[in-house]
Amino acid sequence: MRPVRFVLFFAAILASVSISSFALQITQIEFDLHLAPGASDTYTFQVINNESDSQDVTVYMGDWTRTENGENDFLTLDSARWLFAREFKQGDELDVKYRVTPPNDGITLSGTYASGSPSSQGQVAGEPKLLSAGTTAPIESTAGPVAITRTIVSTEADGTVTVNLHVHALQDFGGLRIDETFSSHVDIEPVDNAEGEFTTVARSCGDWITASPQTFTVAPGGTQPVSFRVVVPNSDVSGMYWAMIFVQGSPRPQQRQGATVLAIERFGVKVYETIPGSEELSGEVKSVRKVESDPLTFKVTFANTGNVQLRPTGTINVINQHGDAVRTLAIDEFPLLPGKERVLSVADDSESPLPAGIYRALVTIDYGGDNLAGGTRDFRLR
Repeated sequence: MRPVRFVLFFAAILASVSISSFALQITQIEFDLHLAPGASDTYTFQVINNESDSQDVTVYMGDWTRTENGENDFLTLDSARWLFAREFKQGDELDVKYRVTPPNDGITLSGTYASGSPSSQGQVAGEPKLLSAGTTAPIESTAGPVAITRTIVSTEADGTVTVNLHVHALQDFGGLRIDETFSSHVDIEPVDNAEGEFTTVARSCGDWITASPQTFTVAPGGTQPVSFRVVVPNSDVSGMYWAMIFVQGSPRPQQRQGATVLAIERFGVKVYETIPGSEELSGEVKSVRKVESDPLTFKVTFANTGNVQLRPTGTINVINQHGDAVRTLAIDEFPLLPGKERVLSVADDSESPLPAGIYRALVTIDYGGDNLAGGTRDFRLR
């Protein structure tokens, strides 16, 4: 498995570029742990500096998930995110609502936003602590192309708090990201996403992990061990949880398109923790669609309805009106986190297309459970 690498650039030029040689290396990119409730253990990986200069390194925890297309998606630890890929006009307003149940002593949170064009960043103004008692702090205005304020809408008898984020466009701008970050893990239930794309990690184990050292300097050609301790809670845990340990190096000047930019090398070490004996393997084919005729292409949506990561494989059999299988398309193995869906694109790479007629696509997915998951779609080729 290839390491997870990121290249961050701080410059006026915002482009997707890569560095030909990486200064840092890590010796292990994934840990698959199976600790029982209440158990703890310590693990170690090495950070290697291949650069001719010393590297200042920072280690910190974060959350991650995968998109419907299988791409890694990274979040701040214990956070929720809303993305709006739309244009905002001056005066536009919308409300995002979500629900959390904070611990009895409350939980603190901070909110940030970033707009795309013009590019700007700012703070969400409003209540910084959610208490089951339901107190509310005064709202402060913010500057920039958009103002976002947080208010507590209601507090239920069981302590559940409903929060509203009010977005007010102060000028025209395009694209908006809102992050709400909590002081510890809390389940975040969206109530109204206002047509934004909502992302959070419900099964994060980031709060269970402590890495050390968190900052250090590695000499040229040197190696630094990084240890992390995992402490699993005593109760109310089952299935798989996951988080990521980020390893970030020093800014490095790079020449890109005639300008000097600062490139920051960042690696991700994935940590999976599965509670032994609590695994539930379950999956479902949500939909099957024919999206192209030449080449014949299907979109298959498969959902992991269990509580551990699956690595399904499968086939699509194309059956004619006589009941004969005239094509068999392979679905290669793919990883899928619990509670997530994957949209698979499967194309027929045969040199000769199928003749016109009515067909049935029969999808069969083997996800490792006791039963197979399946779905069908009838379609016509003209």
